[in-house]
Amino acid sequence: MGHDTAEWVFVGIVIAILFYVGVDSWIVQKEVEEVPADAEIVKVYGQQWFWSFEHADGTKEVNTLHLKQGHAYKFEIYGKDVMHSFNIPDYVVFEDVVPGHVNHAWFSPDQTGTFPIQCREYCGLLHYNMRGELVVEADKT
Repeated sequence: MGHDTAEWVFVGIVIAILFYVGVDSWIVQKEVEEVPADAEIVKVYGQQWFWSFEHADGTKEVNTLHLKQGHAYKFEIYGKDVMHSFNIPDYVVFEDVVPGHVNHAWFSPDQTGTFPIQCREYCGLLHYNMRGELVVEADKT
C-alpha cells in the first residue's frame, strides 16, 4: 500500500466520521425543533421587571405559570421594552426576549412541582428581581 493510498483511506475515514456526526446532529436538531401538533400555545411577555403569561383560553397570569404534567407547550415569547432572556433552568428552556420580534420555544413538563423562572439577560436596575415560578400540576383528566 503506497503512501498515496494511505492518505485516501484516511480522507475517506474522516469524511465518513463527519457525515455520521452531521446526520446525528441533524436528527437531534430536528427533534428539538419539531413541536408536537397538539402543543398548547402560551404567550410569554417579558418586561421590566416581571413576566406575564397568556394561555390559549385567554387566562392570564403574572410571574406564576401553571401548566399540566405531560402536556406539550409552545411558547410565543414577546419583549415589551428591553432585551430579556426567558429561562426555566430545570427544563432547559432558554430563549432571548427581543422587543419587536417573536421567539419560540417548547417543552413538555414531565414532573410536578414548582420550578424557578428567571431572566438571564441584564435588563436594568431591578433585573435581579425579575423572577417567576412555574407550577406543574398533575393532569386530573
